[in-house]
Amino acid sequence: MRNALAAAGFLLLFASIPSFGVAADGLSPATAEGAAVNPEDTKVGKSPGPAPASTAVPSATVTPGMPAGVPAAPAPEAPPAPAPSVPAQNLPATAAPVPAAVPSRLPAVPTVSFVAPPSEKAPDLVLSPGEVDLQVTKNIEDVTEEGEGMGEEFFATASMEVEKGRGGVFSGITRPIDKFILYFQTRGRERFELYLSRSGKYVGMMQKILVRYGLPEDLVYVALIESGFSPKAYSTAKAAGPWQFISATGRRYGLRIDWWADERRDAEKSTHAAASYLRDLYGMFESWPLATAAYNAGEGKIQRAVTRYKSDDFSELIRHRYLKQETKDYVPKMLAALTIAKDPDKYGFGDVAYEAPLDLRTVSVPGGTDLAAVARLLEVPVEAIRDWNPELRRFCTPPNRERYNLRLSVDAARVAEERMEEIRTQAKITFLQHNVRKGETLQALADRYKTTVPVLKELNGLKQDSLGRTARLVIPVTGLMDTEAVPGTEISPAHLTMAHMRVEEGGRKSRVKGVPRPDPGDAVIVRKGDTLARIAKRHGVRVKELAIANGLNPTSKLKVGTHLVLPEPAGGAESRTAQAAVPKASGGTKSSASAGAARDVPKRATRYKVHKGDTLDQIARVYGVTVDRLADRNGLKKGQPLRQGLVLVIPLES
Repeated sequence: MRNALAAAGFLLLFASIPSFGVAADGLSPATAEGAAVNPEDTKVGKSPGPAPASTAVPSATVTPGMPAGVPAAPAPEAPPAPAPSVPAQNLPATAAPVPAAVPSRLPAVPTVSFVAPPSEKAPDLVLSPGEVDLQVTKNIEDVTEEGEGMGEEFFATASMEVEKGRGGVFSGITRPIDKFILYFQTRGRERFELYLSRSGKYVGMMQKILVRYGLPEDLVYVALIESGFSPKAYSTAKAAGPWQFISATGRRYGLRIDWWADERRDAEKSTHAAASYLRDLYGMFESWPLATAAYNAGEGKIQRAVTRYKSDDFSELIRHRYLKQETKDYVPKMLAALTIAKDPDKYGFGDVAYEAPLDLRTVSVPGGTDLAAVARLLEVPVEAIRDWNPELRRFCTPPNRERYNLRLSVDAARVAEERMEEIRTQAKITFLQHNVRKGETLQALADRYKTTVPVLKELNGLKQDSLGRTARLVIPVTGLMDTEAVPGTEISPAHLTMAHMRVEEGGRKSRVKGVPRPDPGDAVIVRKGDTLARIAKRHGVRVKELAIANGLNPTSKLKVGTHLVLPEPAGGAESRTAQAAVPKASGGTKSSASAGAARDVPKRATRYKVHKGDTLDQIARVYGVTVDRLADRNGLKKGQPLRQGLVLVIPLES
């Protein structure tokens, strides 16, 4: 009897397990379920974080086909099994019951669709900045973060020590230094001249920042050998900007890098980051040769070299094979560049025309401001705004920031402050979600929403011009009112029409209001599609005079971004000065007495800022003065090359 009861209990135990008798390719049901919810092959016990206690489910209670976090229904109680007995001979034998999984009483779990298929009739919806980011960006893994004298004497005497050769402190690397000096003077001369010329634009600003961090200002020449002072430089190692930061190191030192902007290309912000990094490297090695080598190879590589060879002498470390040749050449190359840059005349670079230092102002504009619209309002080429803000990667300021400091020239910044309300209403972008309808094309959508096909393709990651019928697009729109630009708001065709009318009306008023025209001697920037004839007509000068003033032929083709000097229009400087000097009487009419007095007092002199390629002869022709007089007034010699950025006094009296 006891044996019969034990057998019955044993059968009852297995009957209560739902998955008994079900095979899973050699895995137990619990193991199979675990594999199903670990598609990334996460090791058991190595999950990213501890699971909440409420979600833990014993393996024996997980029903196949159910999500792992949902406990299976309790198995129904089975009736007590009768004790097995030998069937009577006059009754048909009953087949023994086969244990099977007990079906769950829970309703079937429906398939979940997280993204509903778009409807062609759905209206356009305003997207929040976060929703726009989800559409256009990829997840980027964030990198966690990581008073004394900084060895100023090393750079203070570096060029002199290089000149001492084997008798100086660089005796161990004299040959590679001499090799690079010779290279820069010969085969690499053209490129090195370009780097020196470009240095005039950035060196002053960068040195001030380095000094603020307590660093030697000559560290600025690290940027020369890294990028030639180019914000657009990009290496095969995916390092970017004048200081050539890789993204991980850039983020560690506070630079923002995302789909919208890359602050590694911002000369000022990246210099702050480079100063912080170089200061940390010097604190680690207390040697500028090792610190600058670590800037190239990484601090870990240099630290391992020091440990391996038990030496902190750079000239000793480069004798071994451990460091790459690029790193071995890095310090000699920097010292060679520094030596030439500090005394260019001695090494044959005295005739380099240095670019004028950047003279930009920052203007705070809303995030998501259209650069092309700003350019139109300020009457400057959009290419110029991009040159002034090389960190901006897209067609607008980052919409994921409430405000953005846009860099502009002094004149453009002044106009921007005057027209800030127009910038806010006409250039602020609202991003809409649009469900593509049958027959729609990118060009048709670009025309309807007053944008361009390249912008739509860039914003939506499209490689081709074709559209799928179920596609959802993010579309930028300007001109919507603040109350209409609230995320989740439905935008009708009527809303779009009114937005476009507001932008067009604002543009018309801007053209009527006008921007102050540049004076003779000022430079204008060539825009896309410009010709000499078009520029001459725009500024009221003759084509021939404009061509002569800039050393061009009347039929010369112009390069976008080129600076052209405006000549004096017909009538001479005196008439133009008189016109400018005429004051307005009350009521907006000119006073004839004041006008007559103004005509009798010609302007005695004006000032002109030298641009790249200008000569005394050219400037004298523009202003109608002799070369001798112009040179004498400014203490120059006839035929002397002019430094870019130099301000000349132009005598105008007869």
